[in-house]
Amino acid sequence: MDMNNLRILMNGVFGRKVPAEFAAQDYDYEKALHDELFKLVSKDGKFNIYQYERNKYDIFELLSENLAETLPNDVRSALDMFTEIKRVNQGDRLEFRVKRGKMRGRQFVTRATESGRYRAFRLDHDKFDIYIQAIGGAFTLDFERYLDGLESITDGYEIINAGMIDRIYEMVQEALLATWNQTGRPSRNKVSVNGFDPDAMVKLCNTVASYGSPVIYCSPQFAAEMVNAIVYNNTTKISDQDMIEVREKGYIGRFRGYPVVVLPQSVTDETNSKTVMNPSFAYVIPSGKEKIVKLIFEGDPYFKEWEHEADNSRALQAYMKVGIAVVSEPHCWGIYYNSAIDANDDYGWNDYNKELVGE
Repeated sequence: MDMNNLRILMNGVFGRKVPAEFAAQDYDYEKALHDELFKLVSKDGKFNIYQYERNKYDIFELLSENLAETLPNDVRSALDMFTEIKRVNQGDRLEFRVKRGKMRGRQFVTRATESGRYRAFRLDHDKFDIYIQAIGGAFTLDFERYLDGLESITDGYEIINAGMIDRIYEMVQEALLATWNQTGRPSRNKVSVNGFDPDAMVKLCNTVASYGSPVIYCSPQFAAEMVNAIVYNNTTKISDQDMIEVREKGYIGRFRGYPVVVLPQSVTDETNSKTVMNPSFAYVIPSGKEKIVKLIFEGDPYFKEWEHEADNSRALQAYMKVGIAVVSEPHCWGIYYNSAIDANDDYGWNDYNKELVGE
């Protein structure tokens, strides 16, 4: 089978559009891909290391092409409402143009340095570029076990994809949180409360509402603390709709009319001691404005292998270059910090939060 047909099968495995002749509902794309890859690495019906060595770069190219498509799409599906995502060729530098507001020079940028730390500085021009850094992931695949049907290439591939997505989420979060102490952020645009204070969130949303319709972005842990309760005739009231949403989803879908968007959450490793997204913060960002996060994927992913001498298994390693910056007018979006969520360091962010907020 040629590479084009392998690409079609890979699309089928990951649920993407395929030509009509391949679109039969009972078509087993996973098995078909397995069978075709088997032909690339076998001889006389058995795994053959020399055949694998001849064709492995075709396999790597297939994985690279797929990651180049799935990774930006997965990130876009979660962060598109406030993140502008672009791809550039290897070695290119994409310049973003920034719309200036009425207060010239009040826009700021946070961006990654080579060490991965973020710094804020005045933006004196109408366009800027983004520094690029590498992220990577790996999984060990024993091709003989794969060909025997005991391991799935898609399982390992999804591990790499999920790990890279988590790292991108972390980079976006780092850039957003770096603006907490940013010069020029008004005191009305950040809130620090030991618990969820509806009045404080209302004030923050009212401030942001001057620049567009506010949307609240937060972790599921933060959302679970939010309530729309009002006091009427000395009685606290919660709507039936909110109670249904809390019962079915664990959090309300709207706060005082403003949408609540819950960001994906996961843990950093198998110890479950730290979450990827900091649960203590929420971001109130106006919709319809300049997207405050700029994300660039540079070039194509690169796959290589590392052979384990002990058992001849192969660790497939993926490499991708990403750049992230936050372009923000500090007076038009806000951050809410709920210090009660992480008071007992339940999610591994306690020390970080204390250092950032200065508790």
